[in-house]
Amino acid sequence: MKKKKNRKFNISMRTFLIVSELLLTVLVITGVAIGIIYFTGRVSSQNLLDETEKQAERLADQIALHHFQLQSEKNTLDADISETAFLAQGRILVVDRDYRIRKDTFSFQQNTHIISENVMAVMNGEKKKVCWIRNSYAEVLLPIVDEDREIIGVIVSTASTKQIETSHSTIVKYTLIVSGIALAIALIAILSLSGISVRGLRSMNRRIAYISEGNLEEKLPEKGFRETRYLAKNYNGVISQLADIDHSRQEFVSDVSHELKTPITSMKVLAESLLQNENASTEDYREFMSDIVDEIDRETKIINDLLALVKTDKQNAVMNYSEVNINQLIDVIMRRVTPLAKARNIELTYESYREVTAMVDEVKLSLVISNLVENAIKYNVDNGWVRITLNADHKYFYIKVADSGVGIPEDEKDRVFERFYRVSKDRSRETGGTGLGLAIARSAINAHGGTIRLYSESGKGTTFTVRLPLSREMDPDQDETGEISEDSGEKRSEDQ
Repeated sequence: MKKKKNRKFNISMRTFLIVSELLLTVLVITGVAIGIIYFTGRVSSQNLLDETEKQAERLADQIALHHFQLQSEKNTLDADISETAFLAQGRILVVDRDYRIRKDTFSFQQNTHIISENVMAVMNGEKKKVCWIRNSYAEVLLPIVDEDREIIGVIVSTASTKQIETSHSTIVKYTLIVSGIALAIALIAILSLSGISVRGLRSMNRRIAYISEGNLEEKLPEKGFRETRYLAKNYNGVISQLADIDHSRQEFVSDVSHELKTPITSMKVLAESLLQNENASTEDYREFMSDIVDEIDRETKIINDLLALVKTDKQNAVMNYSEVNINQLIDVIMRRVTPLAKARNIELTYESYREVTAMVDEVKLSLVISNLVENAIKYNVDNGWVRITLNADHKYFYIKVADSGVGIPEDEKDRVFERFYRVSKDRSRETGGTGLGLAIARSAINAHGGTIRLYSESGKGTTFTVRLPLSREMDPDQDETGEISEDSGEKRSEDQ
């Protein structure tokens, strides 16, 4: 399959707005102008036909009333016909029942007979009237009807279209002038408005360039259009997060440097003490070497935590899925941490509501559960308790780790999952923590497509709830809330 090429626009947003808006304006103005020209022409032509028909009806009634006596002392019908034709700059024919032309204002066919399909159709009543415009003339054919509603003749009236053509030309000229003026005004407005539209973006771009040089304390002003305000707000949020991450990394480097340096310093001191003590006994050597081994273990733990964090990161994680019995996995972890709990007389209980088998990465999930349980023991009070529960529904399985420990302050809850962050640095050093355990756990859970939730009150213990899909095909977004289903049979209050 061919890869789609990324199309890049080498024009500015302002140029794009100007061109697109100008094109749209030209199309609209052109359409309006064409519409005006077309409809005014149609209206003028129809008005000419209506006026010609009106005059023809008047003359037809007079002709029928005087029984084709066009010239007599009692009427001036002949002169009226000639005057009407003159004013219309056209021609009028009066045809009797025998198709003889009784009146021709041009006198070309006076007293001759006319053979015309339209005249015959009107004379025979096949057509009530004939109206059209052709050859620069508007033509109307109407029947002449007597008192008995019998057709006794036909009047053919034509009118020149020169007058409406002149008027229409004037309308076209002024329409084009007005359209040109409107287009010029629109162009000025488009240039001004496009400049105003991108002014905020240009200012933001300059500030972003300044921020990109490392000035993370600088913030974009949240003003201007709504979209610009939203963009500035979101960008400021990203910058704040980057600043926090940068601060956390600097703090982490400082802390880890201290943590890594302390065991090395201790080992150096121990080794130098042995070298300077020429009379050191075997027991002294054993004691000193035991202390060196402890420092090496401490160093190894820090390094292993750093490696585990990298390996569980969702972007870098290589998942080795297999079908794992979760009940047995937790049993193994429970046996491993039991000595740690007994050392502080902490009651460690595990309750499983059903057998659970899921497609997971056993190593990474074991790391998650171990971190949560070990934290629950380390940050607990003496003679406290830790309870682990396991349940599942048809889509997910749930692991809950609750303790009676010191809890987490309200203002710290949102940050405990951040990399390199520790609630209490002194307490973490005392327990051997590096501030990476929860970050490792969340990364591993995210790699599985699961969620982790925290419930805690300072001094009243902490509860972590993990939800993971039973199979790899499970869509983790099916339940965006991440809440445990009602049939899981678990409530925090029951465990505490």
